[in-house]
Amino acid sequence: MTPLPSMLRRRAYALALLGVVLLVLACVLPPVAQPQDYHDFADKRAWLGIPNFGNVASNIAFLLAGLAGLAVMRTPAVRAMGLASRYGYDLMFLGLLLTAFGSSYYHWAPSDARLVWDRLPMTVVFMPLLAATFAERLHWRSLLPLLVLTLLGIGSVVYWKFSGNFLPYLMAQAGSILLILLALAWLPTPWTGRRLMIPALACYAFAFVCERLDAQIFQLTGGAISGHSIKHLGAAAAFYFIWRMLKQQRLKTDFNS
Repeated sequence: MTPLPSMLRRRAYALALLGVVLLVLACVLPPVAQPQDYHDFADKRAWLGIPNFGNVASNIAFLLAGLAGLAVMRTPAVRAMGLASRYGYDLMFLGLLLTAFGSSYYHWAPSDARLVWDRLPMTVVFMPLLAATFAERLHWRSLLPLLVLTLLGIGSVVYWKFSGNFLPYLMAQAGSILLILLALAWLPTPWTGRRLMIPALACYAFAFVCERLDAQIFQLTGGAISGHSIKHLGAAAAFYFIWRMLKQQRLKTDFNS
């Protein structure tokens, strides 16, 4: 990577230290078991021979977002990015495609065994996004950070599968969002349009709230749609803003890192 100004370097070190602290906490804090009532979703209606139709079918939003994202990665503005950041966004959109299938498989017959295949591709969404966010700001040339972060995310799910402790997965997901927010605030980028990350993260927060209010939303809408189905749509909407950000981006002519 190219040399960084001293202030930017100090901020990068601080964020790296925070990441290490989160990793250590995930390893030393008491284990957290997966609550079994998590699988008890409000909308259990079948349609067209598909069980839990609402929660299965709403995953098409991830499929569409992933396909649109992979298409935008072929545009000249995106191909002008550094290799590390470009590959990070590429892998993120590929993870969205895999999430569409993994989440559909899980919601067809919810269980811990199937939930693994939902969460594995999700880590290939938020960890590459974290890597891409830092790569474009810190001018990473190596793909090693992207590889390490992605493997840490995948490893957190594998660890939960064999240990029963899904705290590392929670820490990977929440920690990546926290680090992305701090990177947006602290680290300048040579690319325009990064304010669109704010509505993207807001959509993610909205999706989280809807997931928690699954049954209440299902009851409030008279059984029309559940909170978890809206969660899928809201989370996919976050990547519309990232797609738009990448599609419209330009190099800043007055950028001085």
